[in-house]
Amino acid sequence: MRFLVTAAAALMACAAPASAAWHQAKTRHFLIYSKQSPADLKAYAERLERFDAAVRKVRAMPDPELTDGARLTVYVLDNSQAVEGMAGQRGVAGLYLGRASGSIAFVSPDMSGLENRRMKQPDLVFFHEYLHHLMLSDQKGAIPAWMVEGGAEFFGTAVVEPDGAVSFGAPPYGRGWLVLGDHGFNARQLLTQAEAFDGLDQISLYSKGWLLSHYLTFTPGGTRQLATYMRGLNSGKTPLAAAEEAFGDLRALDRNLDRYATSRKFNALRIEAGPAPVVAIRALGAGEDEIMPYRIRSDRGVDVQGARSIVTAARRIGARYPADAFVQGALAEAEYDVQNHPGAIAAADRALAADPRNVQAMVYKGMAFAELARKEPAKADWANVRSWFIKANRADVENAEPLYLYYQSFAWAGQRPTAAAIKGLHYAHALAPQDDGLRLASVRQYLADNDSAAATRLFGTLVFDAHGRRQATLTSAYEQMKAGKAKEALAILDQEEKKNTKGRG
Repeated sequence: MRFLVTAAAALMACAAPASAAWHQAKTRHFLIYSKQSPADLKAYAERLERFDAAVRKVRAMPDPELTDGARLTVYVLDNSQAVEGMAGQRGVAGLYLGRASGSIAFVSPDMSGLENRRMKQPDLVFFHEYLHHLMLSDQKGAIPAWMVEGGAEFFGTAVVEPDGAVSFGAPPYGRGWLVLGDHGFNARQLLTQAEAFDGLDQISLYSKGWLLSHYLTFTPGGTRQLATYMRGLNSGKTPLAAAEEAFGDLRALDRNLDRYATSRKFNALRIEAGPAPVVAIRALGAGEDEIMPYRIRSDRGVDVQGARSIVTAARRIGARYPADAFVQGALAEAEYDVQNHPGAIAAADRALAADPRNVQAMVYKGMAFAELARKEPAKADWANVRSWFIKANRADVENAEPLYLYYQSFAWAGQRPTAAAIKGLHYAHALAPQDDGLRLASVRQYLADNDSAAATRLFGTLVFDAHGRRQATLTSAYEQMKAGKAKEALAILDQEEKKNTKGRG
């Protein structure tokens, strides 16, 4: 079971399957599932790849080969209401979840909401969130909140032209009044990581963050100033000291930004089209097509009631397709979600009989055995549990989830992790840095091993988060890490975890 969403919301998102057939598009960076026509799906997949290639070129990012476990899975739902149901919130045009088990996004082909004649609202949301995905995958240190959100806004308003070229630099018109007006944070507050006082401050992380990102991109010497600021921030300097070293008089910078905004002359950066992206499209098999709505709901995450409704349907479909690895893998997850661990193991076995390299089946078989071992410690066979995570890792060496689960199995068993498990944990984080829980586990292990420097590099992202999770406890732990006090920092995190566990109980 993944991140929880209420049963009612999930049911709204995936009602009775529509008549159109599901297709899969596989590209270098994406696995896309959609009921669009093959031609429309191909065009959509090419647009996403064009965006990815342009961002990587501008940011000088590497582009390693990815396995299925590392590709971003994109579910194209029927309409914007379906996306809202997945998010459990109205007015949401797209949803992205970064996870060790595989990052996923939910979008809609409903293009009724337009920012301007060329920018489609679902593309804006997806491009913004995908930029976060890419930024974290190429992270070399802590990134301040204004840069996280402002940079995502800068790239998120990209326009993919008919000839395949991509242009960056268009203003975020939905926030234009904040970009052009003196609202929310000023430059000093942005650069020094000031706490948001109200909603205008929070939104200005996006709008003024976009303005500052645009200004530094197109103003001579701006990228050099930004590099100096980031070096200072990640070398232990206070945000104010790093900002003043890079930009000098911050009041003068603020005046320059005001003039830049009111000029309304915003340059664009055009990246010419490269080779046509390779897109492989296939129609899903009958069993895959039938179970897909339930697979999507399960992948998004469900509560107890939702899990029960899914497993009922999954069992019915699974009975009709006992030799379909995709169906049986989905059934294994559904059985696990209702805590029917023998049923999950049986479904996983059927999936593996059809496809011996089915990673989902291996993972859920190992997880089901782990739950049985935790319930009956006297009968626990942790070597068997771990063998399935090892097999899953060998089947897809770039998949973070088996490595993370292997590491977690030692805590479940009340044992100290081995050196191999610790190495696997840190590599898992390198593969899936978008997962905050995995990041925190890696930080804690570095602290346990008295490596404050490594912990500090990873933890800054959590401290500077723009979505309300920044708190005094995290800041206090971060200061201890920067001071080289690993034991003290870990004690703070342990105390916070105990408090949260007690609150959940």
